[in-house]
Amino acid sequence: VLDLPLVYQLEASYVQEGTRQAPRPVQSETRYARGGIVPRPLFERARQAYPMLRYPWREARAAMVAMAEGDPGLEAIQIEYVNPESGTSAQNILGFYALMLRPGQTLRMPPRSPASIFHMIEGSADVSINGESFALREADTCCAPGYTAIRLANGSGTAPAFLFMADESPLHRKLGLYEDWTGRE
Repeated sequence: VLDLPLVYQLEASYVQEGTRQAPRPVQSETRYARGGIVPRPLFERARQAYPMLRYPWREARAAMVAMAEGDPGLEAIQIEYVNPESGTSAQNILGFYALMLRPGQTLRMPPRSPASIFHMIEGSADVSINGESFALREADTCCAPGYTAIRLANGSGTAPAFLFMADESPLHRKLGLYEDWTGRE
């Protein structure tokens, strides 16, 4: 998932030649290991635009499983990857999410202005986008145009299904274009 087409069209892309960086251990995973807690040494917060670049799947999966167990009546088990310093979307233009479908669950997502990309991480799902249906299996990816009704159904009665999602919600919100058509579908 890249925002390169938009960045190219805006003529905002450039390259700066430099020396190759040596790989370093990822410290952000330990700094931001718990939700609701951020480092603040001597009462100052980090000023980095992107303080966390790696979001371990095991943590996201565990959070969704805990949400499902802690609130069985919750309709959608979905998390958003955010900047732990600001609470805003992890990237300025793109939004990243993970979604868990309980065994046998069907979820109807409201039509929204941004297009969406879905990638099946674990399990499988039957997908319907504007009435066109197909099966999504592990490692499959599909996309849905903006303003379309999306239905996701976990066909397994015994195992949850997990999807990664991406869209341009942060950009739409910044431009004042974001729309959610809940109740219109």
